[in-house]
Amino acid sequence: MSEAIDYKKYLDQIETPPKIELKWIWTVAGPGAIIASLTIGSGELVWTPRAAAAFGYVMVWAFLYGVWIKGVIQYLANRWHTITGIPTSIACAKVYTRWFNLFLLVTILAVMPMWFNILSSLSASVLWHALGRPADILYFWILVVAVTVLLLVFAARLGRAYKVIETISLLVLWSMFLAFWAATLLGTRPDWGAFFGNLFIPRPIPPYEPWIQKAAPDIWALTPFMLLGTALGALGGGIQDYVGYQAMLREKGWALLRFSDEILKKVVTIGLPKLSIPEDEESKKKIKGWLLPTMFDCGLSYFMVFIVTIPAVILTIEVLRPMRVAPSGIALAAAQVDWLTKTLGPWAGVIWWIGSFFAFWGTFYGLHEVYMWTIYDMARGTFKKAVDITPNKVRLYLWPYLIIVGGIFFLTKFSLPILAAFASAATHLFALAIWGIALLYLNMKYLPKSYRPHIIIVILSIIGIVVYLPYGLIQLIQVFIPTFTI
Repeated sequence: MSEAIDYKKYLDQIETPPKIELKWIWTVAGPGAIIASLTIGSGELVWTPRAAAAFGYVMVWAFLYGVWIKGVIQYLANRWHTITGIPTSIACAKVYTRWFNLFLLVTILAVMPMWFNILSSLSASVLWHALGRPADILYFWILVVAVTVLLLVFAARLGRAYKVIETISLLVLWSMFLAFWAATLLGTRPDWGAFFGNLFIPRPIPPYEPWIQKAAPDIWALTPFMLLGTALGALGGGIQDYVGYQAMLREKGWALLRFSDEILKKVVTIGLPKLSIPEDEESKKKIKGWLLPTMFDCGLSYFMVFIVTIPAVILTIEVLRPMRVAPSGIALAAAQVDWLTKTLGPWAGVIWWIGSFFAFWGTFYGLHEVYMWTIYDMARGTFKKAVDITPNKVRLYLWPYLIIVGGIFFLTKFSLPILAAFASAATHLFALAIWGIALLYLNMKYLPKSYRPHIIIVILSIIGIVVYLPYGLIQLIQVFIPTFTI
């Protein structure tokens, strides 16, 4: 069995790894940019600032570690796929049986329409507020969904769906970065001492201050633990994004990724053998050299998530918190725009609206394609009959499902905070931790010793799993039983 995958044959066809260059920011960054622009949205501009308004600078350490620990778990998936050419879904199905995949698949499919509703609602709300609420928000929601779907269908018909979303994601990402930091640095004088003083040392979650009860009843209704959990869950995305991320890597063709389809079909037939990847110096140099683009893409992704989150957090703490304002949803962006307009002029408010729209709509646009890759990867790894399924076939069924179920959530006006709390707990914390356990085992058990992850990666992964698994489980319970405490 171990000889069934002839890695020597594949290695002979792999090009020499590229050297690190500045242009990597545009040429290498691809899937990572897509995930960064996808995950920078409601988590960074709504749920994380909500927590910042309630807690101040005391909890900025949680935002830092929350982002990077997710990045480490993601890197376990990306490095596995790059080194072996085997998508994580088929590997998990063969090692843990397809019931493991089915559990994750059902969880992901249940949560996807919730994020569709949250992000389409927030995208429509930005336009609605920015234009002075000229009509019912339903019309803006229909406009956002219709234009987005038309663009997606057009790109898919051209056969350039991935390339289009990659280009849009890079533009959205840098537009958000420039807009948010320009508004923050011109409009405030951040307390950098308090910021950096709380950035690296973990501190306990403080209780709410009394003013929160009157200013933000929806925050007061959540325990401090649940509020922070929602922020950490939404911040940086969840498993429904990350499975799609590692699946999209095949489009880059780094190392064994270019043979991903061929190797997947072999694993479907023979199972997952102990991988006999050559360990001579030349082979290790070639494969590990290709891990650099993988690491760069992943690292840049989570770095951008963090530094685009920070201006929203700072502006909330420096402006809204002293005013005893902790609004939720799009009202948070509206309050920030109002203050910036009064302080710096209309142009500052326009910049923030533009940045906010790119954040929400970029995320909304991206989720359609990334979710397609997630379901495509999991379906092929779980069901033998789906091995030859095409991305367009997945789009044909997935996109209508998102629109119909997501539309029902919108029309019934289901509480966005409650939806976000459940969705982030289910897929951004609990399921992500379980996936992390599976990935860590795959990397440590099935890879030859010289290709296993560094001990620092292993330790950080374990920390993330130990934190996110109980955190997600407790938050899931609190969604249904708000009085539950630990």
